[in-house]
Amino acid sequence: MKCSHVEYLRNLEALAARCRQEDLYLWPRTPMGHDHQEKITDRMGVSDYDVDNRSSRPTLIIRQIRGLIRQGLIGATFSLLDIACGDGIVLWQIKRAFPHARCYGVDCNRGKFGTHDMVQRGGVELFNGYIQHLFAGDPPVPFDLALMLNTYRGWESADLREHERDLPQLADAWLARNVRFTILTATDLQIRRHRQVGLVVTRLGKGEDDSTVVCFSKSRLPRSFWQPLSWLYRISSGW
Repeated sequence: MKCSHVEYLRNLEALAARCRQEDLYLWPRTPMGHDHQEKITDRMGVSDYDVDNRSSRPTLIIRQIRGLIRQGLIGATFSLLDIACGDGIVLWQIKRAFPHARCYGVDCNRGKFGTHDMVQRGGVELFNGYIQHLFAGDPPVPFDLALMLNTYRGWESADLREHERDLPQLADAWLARNVRFTILTATDLQIRRHRQVGLVVTRLGKGEDDSTVVCFSKSRLPRSFWQPLSWLYRISSGW
């Protein structure tokens, strides 16, 4: 399966190489270099380097993955794709916690972040690509996990062109078809919509700004520290 995923992501790179970035770039205000984590800290209260802090994004995700492994829902060699992975630090932390995992990142700014060399030396495989191409086709085999963090909850800040207005819906459909467990940061409205279509959603903790880090799946999910709170929230809000 590793070869299938790598070949699929290399095909995305080939598509990207034939395109002009200005024709497909959706978040031109994304900070590059080493100041990306400053923005994450502003939005989260903690950076992705702080895995000792239980509120950091990598820690929330790693704790959920351990639960999935513990319950036999995924194996230790799980495959994970981080969509619009940014500086790759979340992926790097996951790879450090699960060295046998196959961790991939796709981002149209591959190589433009100062952290990318370190992330790839740590065993993460990064690919240049655009989400428009990603969501237009399916991999030959599903990914065990996918991440789509700050980007997913921020569609309203994307510079979507008229023919790209359906990208949020295409993203949801692609994730439902091609990923067993998806972890993302979502707004309350997005979480409500996922539950309305029958997805199982677990709240993992606070996300960027006023969003929430969640894990969703079409099947059961392991219990987490946040799950009892999420059930209380659903009851009180009528979900």
